[in-house]
Amino acid sequence: MKDYAISIADSDSETGCSCRGGFHAKRKAVHDFLQNPRSSKIATVWHTIDIIFICVSIAFLVMETDPNLNVHFTSKTDEYYNIIYGINSFVIAFFSIDLVLRLATWPRFFSFWKNIFNVLDILSILPFYVGLIADMTESENLELQLSDDGHEIALDTMSKRYVVLRVCRIFRIIRIFKFVRHSQDLILIVRVVVHAKKELGLLVILLGIFTITFGSIMYYVEHEVNDQFNSIMQGCWWSIVTITTVGYGEVVPRTPGGKFVGSVVLTLGIVFLALPMTIIVSKFSSVYEKEKSSK
Repeated sequence: MKDYAISIADSDSETGCSCRGGFHAKRKAVHDFLQNPRSSKIATVWHTIDIIFICVSIAFLVMETDPNLNVHFTSKTDEYYNIIYGINSFVIAFFSIDLVLRLATWPRFFSFWKNIFNVLDILSILPFYVGLIADMTESENLELQLSDDGHEIALDTMSKRYVVLRVCRIFRIIRIFKFVRHSQDLILIVRVVVHAKKELGLLVILLGIFTITFGSIMYYVEHEVNDQFNSIMQGCWWSIVTITTVGYGEVVPRTPGGKFVGSVVLTLGIVFLALPMTIIVSKFSSVYEKEKSSK
């Protein structure tokens, strides 16, 4: 929490008010409580509850997509709907309180938004509140639908609401990344990946060059006699599947020229994956050991 102490010292020096030291000390204590589970026994309990609620939230996310269980999450007439909705609301309330407290006790307001985990936490609870607002406005839309003049407006509004909810539900997947905040090893791996971004960028660029090149070649070789290669995009799909040696097999060349190109792509794919991965693994190992020793 060195940065926190420096930030508080800067704030006190700017205001020239030493009486705020007690307030800042309490803020720091709450900040340590929320960020460091080893700061106290209560902090350990709080973080344990957070992990449990993350598991519950992810379990609900998975079960909601099951056709047999979906009715319990969506139908308000179902006997289990109120129970599940109550548990989910309680979990979101806990996440919201934790987020608000971290925002209030963060050393600097703008640095809070620079932390990727804080942004992910906001995006993970956002769908719940968007859905809550949509449910509150649903009755208004239904009233418009009963009117002949407002029928089309209501349908358009409900259609837009459905699209918004679908987009927001995607962000619920982000909740699984909340686990990273509770593990120093996972945070360390994230930092290592950031340090190796140049090597990973090189891998992506090379993969893109190979994919587009051989996808285009395969299109021009095969498209006249093979309707599976009806566009360069389809050729690129085949190319990336072949280069990565996945080989789904739903799109395959039929002509002798196409099979020859496929053999070349498959052979180069093995070499392509071996050379950059050696550099990336070496960089990853060196940075990982350096970060681990500094910890």
